[in-house]
Amino acid sequence: MRDLTRREFVLAGSVLAGCAAGLLVPGGRTGLAGKANAAGIDFAESSCGAKDKAGKKILVAYASRCGTTGGVAEAIGRTLCDTGFDVDTRLVKHVEDVSPYSAVVLGSAINRASWLPEAIEFAERNSDVLKRVPVAYFLTCITLYNDTAETRKIAQSYMEPVLKAAPAVRPVDSGFFVGALDYSKMNVVVRMVMKSKMKEKGVPEGDFRNWGAITSWAKGLIAPFGKPKIVG
Repeated sequence: MRDLTRREFVLAGSVLAGCAAGLLVPGGRTGLAGKANAAGIDFAESSCGAKDKAGKKILVAYASRCGTTGGVAEAIGRTLCDTGFDVDTRLVKHVEDVSPYSAVVLGSAINRASWLPEAIEFAERNSDVLKRVPVAYFLTCITLYNDTAETRKIAQSYMEPVLKAAPAVRPVDSGFFVGALDYSKMNVVVRMVMKSKMKEKGVPEGDFRNWGAITSWAKGLIAPFGKPKIVG
């Protein structure tokens, strides 16, 4: 195995955290066709749920590099659908207008100790609307593989950039979820660097998403979002 050049190492490091949580979410849910990037990674996008008498509709928007955060967003959206909400799950770059939604869940994978730029920009650009409706934030990061007081504090600090970018938006809740580590979703340079870093930290390859915790958190949004009144 050849040594990395300095440029390759820097480039790899710029995407490490974003793909550290990268794992394709299993299929099986009827919805919009998944969007794929050049690496063949699918990003969950779908719509589900019944129409609310009051016309309420929920948006679950997210930013991801390797697909894991999309799986978390999909689980959140599905949980809200199961409780009666009308829900759209979308990549932030595919959301043109947030005004039709009565509540928003916004999430991101973590890169360089921060939300991905497009998720931060989304919150900032739409802050005038978001500050008037219930909003919940969530993130996924491999840091939480070791769930300790210290790593939870680190994960909480990852929220700071988006909170500073859109200070008028006061989330009703924030979710912190461990992601996944799948080397097959990384190019050869990133894979080499990532394996070295994760070995140092004692993090094995695998999907560590806790679906029970994700579902439980999503159910906690029912009250602040306002339980829907189903047509019919």
